[in-house]
Amino acid sequence: MIKHKIVRKLATLGMSFVVSFATILPVYNVTAIELEASEKITATYPYYAFIEDEENPWSSAYDALDATDTIEYSDEYFASASYGDHPELRAVSYALALAGYENRADGYPTTTTDANPKLTAFLDQLGFSDYQSWDETSEEDGHSFGTTIGHKTLSTGQELVVVAPRNYNYMTEWLSNFNVGTSGDHAGFSESADLMLGRFDQYISEHDFSSYKVWVVGYSRGGAVVDLFAKKINTNLSDYSMTPEDFYVYTFGAPRASVTETKYSNIHDVKDGNDLLLGYVFPEVWGFYNTGIYEEIHPADLNITTMVVDISELADSSSALNLLSSNDGVVEKIGAMNGQDFMDAWTEFITSAGLTREYFDTEVKAPLSALMKAYQLRTLDNQSEFLNFIKDTDTGMAGMVAGNAFMDLLTGGYGSSMEEALANFPPYLDLVKILRGTATEADIDEFLDYLVTYIGNYDDYVNAHSIEPAATEDEFTIIKENLPKLVKALAPIIVADAEYTQDTFGEDYSLYYTYSLVSNAEKLVTGHIPESIMPILKSLIPEEETIIPKAPNTGKGY
Repeated sequence: MIKHKIVRKLATLGMSFVVSFATILPVYNVTAIELEASEKITATYPYYAFIEDEENPWSSAYDALDATDTIEYSDEYFASASYGDHPELRAVSYALALAGYENRADGYPTTTTDANPKLTAFLDQLGFSDYQSWDETSEEDGHSFGTTIGHKTLSTGQELVVVAPRNYNYMTEWLSNFNVGTSGDHAGFSESADLMLGRFDQYISEHDFSSYKVWVVGYSRGGAVVDLFAKKINTNLSDYSMTPEDFYVYTFGAPRASVTETKYSNIHDVKDGNDLLLGYVFPEVWGFYNTGIYEEIHPADLNITTMVVDISELADSSSALNLLSSNDGVVEKIGAMNGQDFMDAWTEFITSAGLTREYFDTEVKAPLSALMKAYQLRTLDNQSEFLNFIKDTDTGMAGMVAGNAFMDLLTGGYGSSMEEALANFPPYLDLVKILRGTATEADIDEFLDYLVTYIGNYDDYVNAHSIEPAATEDEFTIIKENLPKLVKALAPIIVADAEYTQDTFGEDYSLYYTYSLVSNAEKLVTGHIPESIMPILKSLIPEEETIIPKAPNTGKGY
């Protein structure tokens, strides 16, 4: 196995983005089989193994080691109505979601006759056949969505149609995550759901089933799209000659995407309580919801360390110089907090501070998407180099900015001594105002003007280190143009955080929410690592299962 580079974290003034990508899983050649109604089989499913050390999962994460595991399946899982508690069906649904991670290096095929071999090899073992797979790739708008559909005949004579989306290896289609829109359902996910719905309609129309059930699963981004797809089906079930009891939908770790607060009992919204990465990307305070019944398979027991930045040393230039020269830490741990409680408070705070859905769509989305697109278009082996170039203090952008700022401080004529120069150094004064929560828009603009100047030009990096930088010249241009824009868009939130922190913890402290979030990014993202969910799901399967369907929800939805 080849151990790939790890994408650690990108933290830019309070926004932390963690991205990891995968290699190709082997193809399993298995002949499709027929099952008796009550027969159980043990099927082998492929998945990407991210965790080497379960005691320290994030630091031991690999970029997609090929792995397999087994899961039990029976057609009997579909004899009961779709609503209610079905631990075995839920577990095999997750296995299907894991198997639907990708097709090969270039994504899903572009013709409907070339099915996804990794996914369909798993479905073959379950008795499915007659597959069609779709993809519509786009490097420009990022709205591609891979889907594979197949079917099998149950002992009752009904058909069971399986709909399995791509749940990983998104490439630029991942950018649709940021296409929130200013009204209605999440725009990017909704567009992908429409693609999925069109493919489903085509498949059903071509086969003209007299009676059928539908089984659809999705993980993470795929889960959000499936959630909206299922909502569209549920609101038009009469068009499909299908009852809600015959529509089995399972999403895992799905971000909120719907603006209608429905609770369809045939949509199972499965989440680990500690999966905090996507549970708060598009929060409920922005008006987003999942459309199914929430099934928490593990309580939210993750504790994070809350922190503040000690800015007492910034009171005068002399103490600031001493701090810089001694390289002492300036962070104070102030306690521990349940991770879910912290994220609830954080989303409430940033929304009240101005980071609303509309503000994200109009101010944050463009620079963030430009940076992420440059990252996504790199080969898998070189994606982490893009992030490392930004934060590298040796040959990267962070080192160039720091070096140029220091030279400006020395030679800019700000004073006869270092202490006096720092006391009159505009970027330092602006930074103090930002951390004190008193910065105006003009102060932020001045700070960013200096940042752009200190970033320099591409040739500066080549000349300074006599090597080609990790970023290409085009990528450098994208970073230089969009990173300051992203900082400017987020700066008012940082200023509000500074003001809140000083009001709450005292005038010597700053950035409670920002620093706590960034410092705990690895903990917060660990719950979303795919293989962490399956052991929980399997542990919830009783040794002798008796499925007792619950009555349909008579409130909103079914």
